[in-house]
Amino acid sequence: MSKKLSTTNRIKIGFAFAIVFLLVIATNRFDKKRFETVENSLTSVYEDRLVVKGYIYTLNNIFHNQEKMLIKHAEPYSINSYHSTVNSLLSSFEATRLTSEEKSTLRNLRDNFNKLTDLELKYVSAERDTLGASESDQIKTQISRIQRNLDQLANIQQTEGENMTRFAKQSLNTSSLMSNIEIILIILVGIVVQFIIFYK
Repeated sequence: MSKKLSTTNRIKIGFAFAIVFLLVIATNRFDKKRFETVENSLTSVYEDRLVVKGYIYTLNNIFHNQEKMLIKHAEPYSINSYHSTVNSLLSSFEATRLTSEEKSTLRNLRDNFNKLTDLELKYVSAERDTLGASESDQIKTQISRIQRNLDQLANIQQTEGENMTRFAKQSLNTSSLMSNIEIILIILVGIVVQFIIFYK
């Protein structure tokens, strides 16, 4: 090969480098997109599923304790000490990414909690000797409805968490396959580039 490159060879080399450069940029963009998808899935599993599972666990404990207080006829039956905590947890829950089923169940939970609040206010403000067993039974029934809502939400978290984990694994598998394809393409492009440069 002569020391001086002809104009044709220079064009061929420039064209070859341009192809390699564009291919590297394209593969980089694809890789970045795939890793962002996996990262978003894993972040969502933590923020929208595991953290929410903690909210549900805490709410379940709160309502279970209220039920125990009612059964034991604890004096006084406390409401103010836990209402603000429940409202705060529900607001945090509502701020996460929700499925349509979650939204519906969470709305029912809110409604049931509001009904429970009304029943409790009547219960603690009324004269105890004028109250029959039916008032406390109504509160117990309402707490049971709330606990059913919480059970439904817990099941949704498990299902959605499994779906997101499966999606993240599929994305990683796709990423691994695409990386292998990219390596093969780069090798093929390298061979084509060599052919373009040295073909007379």
